[in-house]
Amino acid sequence: MRAAAVKRARKTGATKKSPLPSESRAPKKLRAKEIVPQPPGRLVQLLQRIAPLWPFGRKRILLLEDDTSMHKLVEKLLRPLHVKVELFGNGRAVIARIATKSDRYDGLLLDLMMPHDGGLTVLRNLRDQHPSLLGRVILVTGSGSGITDPWSDLVFAVVHKPFDGSALVTTVQACIKQPVSQ
Repeated sequence: MRAAAVKRARKTGATKKSPLPSESRAPKKLRAKEIVPQPPGRLVQLLQRIAPLWPFGRKRILLLEDDTSMHKLVEKLLRPLHVKVELFGNGRAVIARIATKSDRYDGLLLDLMMPHDGGLTVLRNLRDQHPSLLGRVILVTGSGSGITDPWSDLVFAVVHKPFDGSALVTTVQACIKQPVSQ
């Protein structure tokens, strides 16, 4: 077939070499043998390395606070820890969320004194319904020790307002690194 095409080209006086059908530049098909699967061990190691950078590998923090400026401050302070902060403005919403996802939070930052259903409401519910989560609670309060004393042995920590940003970050970091209680 190539010889016939060359003869035709000579008869017509064509000087350029025209592409022949057999020489078309169609893309090559990928063959299955060209894709080399990674051994499962390497894949698991890679996922463990990148997990803190992706939402599915982030630690989850629940923040109950009625002050929006405090929301922004806490989110900004905790950004270097690569945690996902879920914000709540009232205790009823927190109770409903924990009832559906009780094992999903690595830390709970609760403001005790709020106008409606604050941290005390959530603490009472956790004590009755989800006592294993009390060890992950950090109370953030401007109240005196008279209110926090009964709870201080049950929760992870108490941080008094106004607080030092680095102290809060260190406390949250210690809380999320503790092993999961069964």
